[in-house]
Amino acid sequence: MKLTTRFLLILLGIAVLPLVLAVGWNVYQYNSSVGSYFELHKGLSRLSAANVDEWFLNTNRNLAFLYELENPLRGRTVDETQVIRQAARINSDIMSLSVLDKNGKELFFLQSEKVKEKKSLAAYAVELATRASESGVVASGDVICLKGQAYFPLAYPLVDGRVVLFHFSMDKLLGKINSQQAGRTGRVFISDGQGRPLPCQDMKGLDYVPAELKKTFRSGGRTGTLAKFQFSGEDYSGAYAAIDKLDWAAVSVQSEDELYGKQRKSIAVFSFLAVAIFVITMVVVFMVSARIIRPVNNMVNGVKQFLKTQHLDQVIASEGWPEIKTLVGILNRLMLELQAYRAFQLNQIVEEKGKAQALIDTISDGVLLIDDRGSLIYSNNTALRLLGIPKISPEVGVPRSVKNEAFFKALTDMLAVKEKYLKQEVDAPLSNEGASVIKSFRIISNQFLLATLKRPGRVIIIRDITSEKEIEKAKEDFFHMITHDMRAPLSTLQGYTELLMKKIGPSPATDKYLQSMLYSSRRLRGMIDDILNVTKLERGTMALQLGPVDAAALIMRIKDNHEPVAGPKNIKLLVSAPPAKLEFTADQILLERVITNLMGNSLKFTPGGGTITLSAWEDAQKVFFAVEDTGPGIPEAKRKEIFEKYSQMEEHKSQGFGLGLAMCQMTVQLHKGDIWVESEVGKGSKFIFTVAKSMAAPPPPIPSPS
Repeated sequence: MKLTTRFLLILLGIAVLPLVLAVGWNVYQYNSSVGSYFELHKGLSRLSAANVDEWFLNTNRNLAFLYELENPLRGRTVDETQVIRQAARINSDIMSLSVLDKNGKELFFLQSEKVKEKKSLAAYAVELATRASESGVVASGDVICLKGQAYFPLAYPLVDGRVVLFHFSMDKLLGKINSQQAGRTGRVFISDGQGRPLPCQDMKGLDYVPAELKKTFRSGGRTGTLAKFQFSGEDYSGAYAAIDKLDWAAVSVQSEDELYGKQRKSIAVFSFLAVAIFVITMVVVFMVSARIIRPVNNMVNGVKQFLKTQHLDQVIASEGWPEIKTLVGILNRLMLELQAYRAFQLNQIVEEKGKAQALIDTISDGVLLIDDRGSLIYSNNTALRLLGIPKISPEVGVPRSVKNEAFFKALTDMLAVKEKYLKQEVDAPLSNEGASVIKSFRIISNQFLLATLKRPGRVIIIRDITSEKEIEKAKEDFFHMITHDMRAPLSTLQGYTELLMKKIGPSPATDKYLQSMLYSSRRLRGMIDDILNVTKLERGTMALQLGPVDAAALIMRIKDNHEPVAGPKNIKLLVSAPPAKLEFTADQILLERVITNLMGNSLKFTPGGGTITLSAWEDAQKVFFAVEDTGPGIPEAKRKEIFEKYSQMEEHKSQGFGLGLAMCQMTVQLHKGDIWVESEVGKGSKFIFTVAKSMAAPPPPIPSPS
């Protein structure tokens, strides 16, 4: 996306977006208001229709007195004149009442004093009376308006052929309905089935075409809405509701200008502002583009070209506002200085590369650098000679180009593994002046990220460890020799110490010394056994003496053996025995040696006042043992290294041979288990190892036949 486009979008977002949101909000409010207004007018029209229905029902109830006039079963003579007069007096809405015979001759006439019309109201309903007489059904006529008073004519035929003609006043009803209005221009009126407003209603300013309203009634249901209906040339909106008992409808309308004219104007104003600001924004963008964006684009293109060619062929043109011109000048100067500095740096890099090349070529280790596909990126001469590769070329790959079979197999196995750091030892034959010599090598591989290709590669170092192996073998031979020479005098010393403890009775003065002598001799005997056991374990000649082992008894015995050392150092020994009897099959002597080594280490490094806890537990497949102390702890980087032969922490180099934990690991592995340490520096360590429950004791020997 171009800078001009981004700048335009940002300005539009800042200036126009709020107005667009305002327009959207007004449209939403407008739609919500339209729905609310229609609901309001629906409510008014339904209320007015209900008022008319209630008025008409009351009118029908007021005709109950006619039952006395036409009841054929009445047993006494009724003064009909008195009954009619009393009914007219009770019902104040009866403005006129006439009784006509079969021939239409008026037998009785009564008209209220409230009627302003001097002429008899019955004279306006002769046709209605005739229709009711002929049909024998109650008939209602059109509402008439005389001198501002509205009358509803109703003809009621009696069973004897006479007709009672009523005129009911509608002034109160129409006045109540016309007074229900919403807003300044809101009006409610009653229309007949032809769409014409009932007479005597205030319809000033509401002139309309009745046929259009009738069409609306016919196309809708019992209730409906009116939208953009023309009253006196102005748009009105509202609703209507049909009147159940009469072929009339109640209509509620209000001027659309009053309903949502302001909101429409607001939407129009905001829309105009949005368009105006958009136009202004476009003008500003083009002005800024010429003064800022174009010079900035020139600077970007100039810098890209400089980075591509590493050479400034042409300075960037100075244009735009004064501040931009100043920036262009500074950028041109900066690129010129970078060009000069790069030339100087290239000379330095060439010189440093020569030094590094000389250093790598002179070291005795072979060094290889390969990418993730095995292609050879770099190699010194030592590595090429060891692997049998004539020279570096694009076709050379590792391990496919390696001629030495031993190295080929070792490198194939290592590169098939995805781990970051790998180490392997291999014995490889090398030709030396026509003779083949077997030498030992340690191959170290470490993964890294190629800075240029953004994918992993490997650096491989091949180190000749033949001399180290010979020294290690000499050390092992020396240990093996001295252990055999030390066992006899050590056994004598241990035996005489035990004999002295039996011959001399218990005495506080001598027990402490004799127990210390016995513990030290046992500890020295254990160190000798460790050396011999490590040799057997490494050679695979260690034979397990399997038998039943009681875990609780084992850790309790080891705890008792170390009490003479723990007591003087003020170290508390604790045992957390399993809750139930825990027996399993293992080599008890070797397991006791493992726990003793762990216990001895804890005693060496736990300060006075500390605590050492021995514990044992089980799960479905394994038995667990743990030795936990409150010593100085072991750093995380050393927690795997301490289990290697001759490996010791730097501060403990003078405290043993470094074989104890190596022997422990090999012994546990021989029992199909694992050993590890959980530690926190400054808070202590917890050594845990497992023994598989699947270890089985050898079957008893079969007795030979006698």
